[in-house]
Amino acid sequence: MKLTVERDGQDRALRMAKHMFASHFNASKNDKAILELKEDSLTRSQRQNKLYWLWLNMYYKETGNRQDAMHEYFAKNFIGGDLKEIDLLGEKVKVMVVKSTTQFSTAEFKDYLEQIQDFMNDQGIKLPMPEDLYWQSMGVIE
Repeated sequence: MKLTVERDGQDRALRMAKHMFASHFNASKNDKAILELKEDSLTRSQRQNKLYWLWLNMYYKETGNRQDAMHEYFAKNFIGGDLKEIDLLGEKVKVMVVKSTTQFSTAEFKDYLEQIQDFMNDQGIKLPMPEDLYWQSMGVIE
């Protein structure tokens, strides 16, 4: 179990930690637990990106479709883009220029993750959801 604590949320964190310890010792046969405190170095968008590539890797393991190919597929189908006209060998050709996920706000990326989650659920693929990444990526907790 992990608990993310902000400077102004220490009292709440202490109450939650008490429940986490009780839950751990009720479920565990061990008489010891390790509490580790460390700096939080990931921003929310980094967490979202980490969860996204974890899901793409899971999809690869389930289907054999490469992560980079699925990244392109999801971008094309869920993000869309702008239709641009370019000159190709003297001919005017219309091409779709897809918005990069690196340009997304955290709210846009959350919506994108939800679309991917729905897609994979429809495919019958159970996605890993490490609690700390999932809930922070979806904006439920900080």
